[in-house]
Parts: sequence; structure tokens; C-alpha cells
Amino acid sequence: MSYLLKVKQYEKSYDIGVFETEESICKLIESIPFVKKEVISNGYINYSMKFEDLPDYYELDYNHYIYVISKFSFIPNEDEIYFEWSKIHLWDEKVAMKKTFIEADITVDAYSFPNNEVTDYIEKREELYKETEKYYKTKGLQVRRNALGSQDGEYVELLNASILYLLDPSAVDIWKESGNIEEFLDKYKKFLDDI
Repeated sequence: MSYLLKVKQYEKSYDIGVFETEESICKLIESIPFVKKEVISNGYINYSMKFEDLPDYYELDYNHYIYVISKFSFIPNEDEIYFEWSKIHLWDEKVAMKKTFIEADITVDAYSFPNNEVTDYIEKREELYKETEKYYKTKGLQVRRNALGSQDGEYVELLNASILYLLDPSAVDIWKESGNIEEFLDKYKKFLDDI
């Protein structure tokens, strides 16, 4: 598995390159004299730079390759410029002998899942909505989905009434443990009362 390293500030995002290990990424970033390192809980490390610390021109030399960092590439304000990396699949590295999910995540609505888990999640999520729709239709009521693509994610609501539930991993987990839609709605209400 390889990792793609980026440097970001708001909508500005620059690909630095692909690395074989996270250790290599840390070594490169820590070689930059104006980078601040912050160790957060669970050993997570945050690397950042402040605009005012950036030089006009800086050559980052790593394994004799040069990457240029310049304050003219960023927005002059107090917002953090940070490094971000993620696993990236090298499609041509070797050929899989059978169908195999790549080791990466995919975002479904507002939540991230490993590729090999997303099929089950989407199927259960859609099943939950269809059962909800069918249940309320027998009562002469309509439900609808709303807020797809929003920061908080999609939710299901009674038409001209209130939100029933979020279409999120918690709701899907509760649905998996429920025998029918009434049991789900009861468990989901208790779940909300407990948080």
C-alpha cells in the first residue's frame, strides 16, 4: 500500500507525491524547518505551517528530488496550512488473481467506509428507507428523504412533520438488530434519548 501526500489550505490543495510508508512521509515533513508538529490523542500527529512562517521560496530536498514551497501559493491569513495523506492503490503494481477490493475508503453521504464494507451498508440503508416508506404508506402518510450531500448527511422525515431518523451508520446498525420497522423506530427513539 502506498500513500498520497498533500498540503492543503481551504480549497487550495497541492499533491506532493506518493510514498511507500507513513514513516517516509513523516521524515519528509519533519525536514521542513518551519513546520509545527502536534501529537494529538491516540498518537495521531498533526503537521502544519503558518502563512507568516513561509518563505518566498523554499526548496524541499528529499532523496535528491526538489519540491518547492512558497508563500505565494497560499492565502495570506491566520488559517492553518496542513499536511494530509491517505492510502492510495497502485493499480498497475501487480495484477490481482481474483476480484479484490482495493484497500481504500469511500464516502457514502457524510460517512466514510472501507470499500469491502460499503455494499452491505448501502443495501441495509436502502432497505431501511423502503421499509419505512412502506410502513407509513399503510398509515396514509408519506415520508421523504432530505439533505443528501449535506455536511450532516441525509435524513428521513414525515412529510409536513418531523425528522424520523438520520440515514447514518447508527440507524443502519439499529436496523440490522431489529425484526421490523416498528421495533427499529422504538429502538432508534431510545437511542436518541440515551445521547
